[in-house]
Amino acid sequence: MKQTLFAVSLALFAACQSAPKKDPAQFDTFGAAIQLDDAVPVSDVLANPENYTGRTVRISGPVDSVCQTKGCWMKVGAESSVFVKFKDYAFFVPKDAAGRDVVFEGELAVKEISVAEQRHYLEDAGKKDEAAKVTQPKVDVTFLASGVALAKPQAAK
Repeated sequence: MKQTLFAVSLALFAACQSAPKKDPAQFDTFGAAIQLDDAVPVSDVLANPENYTGRTVRISGPVDSVCQTKGCWMKVGAESSVFVKFKDYAFFVPKDAAGRDVVFEGELAVKEISVAEQRHYLEDAGKKDEAAKVTQPKVDVTFLASGVALAKPQAAK
């Protein structure tokens, strides 16, 4: 019994030590205030999106791209991505956020994206040639964020 208790205590200690706390001073916030820690990596969410739909979830990952018209949406993830829009169109993110880490909170959904909507977002991203090639609706993982914490750009060295 003592060995089991020791093993469990050691595992919990290691888990707490492996995830360093994020420094709020290193992030710009948009929308509702959110916690920075205990976010689910975007890769885990994309592996099993059905486990995260229908409830509030906090996700972290790298920003892949941002709407270049207003900053009214972003894609987060490296290999594949979650398409993130902002609740009530109440806030936007900087258009130069690509490549920065982000933590965002809200609700995840899996939905069909029409051809017109896909083309619109590709054009907003400055990808007019790709937009012209879209001919079929697609199923996508989308997110409505109530709050976003975006890592500040690194100071020039």
